[in-house]
Amino acid sequence: MAPFENQMRGLVDRLRSFFGNNTDDINFSAARLGTIRARTLVVHGDRDRLFPVEIPFKMYRGIPNSELWIVPGGDHNPIGGDRKPDFLRVTREFLNRQP
Repeated sequence: MAPFENQMRGLVDRLRSFFGNNTDDINFSAARLGTIRARTLVVHGDRDRLFPVEIPFKMYRGIPNSELWIVPGGDHNPIGGDRKPDFLRVTREFLNRQP
């Protein structure tokens, strides 16, 4: 077991208890997502225990010309720590691509 794993599980459970089954704050309608005009890179860890992976797929499908990067093995913060070099590479590639 990884250090602090029990504490992390406790924090995740506590956070979930705040939301219950209410996901209104992350329930984006297709119409609303369709109004986003900025180039958008949607990033999400495939092991995020707080938000299901369906959410970034919905965002990707709804935001015109967006791109999606599902981080393999990524948790709720899939861009830090040992994943930071990959995040910087993927972000740089995204920003350097012509729309």
